[in-house]
Amino acid sequence: MTLPTPPWEDDDPAWPVREEVVAWETPFCETGYDVVERPDGTEGEYYWLASADAAAVIALTESGELVLVEQYRPRYRQRSLGLPGGFVEDGEDPATAAGRELREETGFVAEDLSHLETHTLSPWTRYLRHVFVADGLERAEPDPDDGEFIDVVTVPADEAIDRLRDREGPSKGITLTALLLAREEGLL
Repeated sequence: MTLPTPPWEDDDPAWPVREEVVAWETPFCETGYDVVERPDGTEGEYYWLASADAAAVIALTESGELVLVEQYRPRYRQRSLGLPGGFVEDGEDPATAAGRELREETGFVAEDLSHLETHTLSPWTRYLRHVFVADGLERAEPDPDDGEFIDVVTVPADEAIDRLRDREGPSKGITLTALLLAREEGLL
C-alpha cells in the first residue's frame, strides 16, 4: 500500500520557503513557522504545529456494532467519544500502528486492515491521519499505554454519527470526519 506524501515535503516554486524556524519543541510535537516568498515577491510567516502521524481504526463487529473509545481529554476538559487510534511510531507502518492501537485500546485484534483515507486535520498542522477499516475482529485483552484511561463502547454502526453529533464539545470533529468517509463508502 502506498500512502500519500505529506504536502509540506514538496515546495511549490511559486511559493518558495526561504527559512524554516522551529520556535518550540517537546517530546510530542514542535511548533514554528516558515518564511515564505509569495508570488508577488513579499514574504510572510506561516505558522505550523508538527507531530508524528496518527492512525485511527473503524472497527465493526460481526453484529454491526462500531467499536469506540471514551476517555477524558484534559486539553478539552471533558470526556470524548472517538475511534481507537494513536501516533505512528518512528519508522512504523501506519497499518501496523492502527492494528497495535486497536488492540492496546480495545482488546480487539483485526484479521485485516484496509486503508480508507489519509488526511490532514487543519491547514496549520503538519501530520497525517491515516484511517483504516478493520475486518475479522477477535477479542483479546486491552493493554493501554500508561496514562490512558479508556472505556470501550460499542454502538450500532447506523447510529454512530448521530451519537457523536449529539455530544457536547469540540472533540468530536476528528471522529466525525472518518465516520462520514466510511458512510460515503457504504461501510456504515
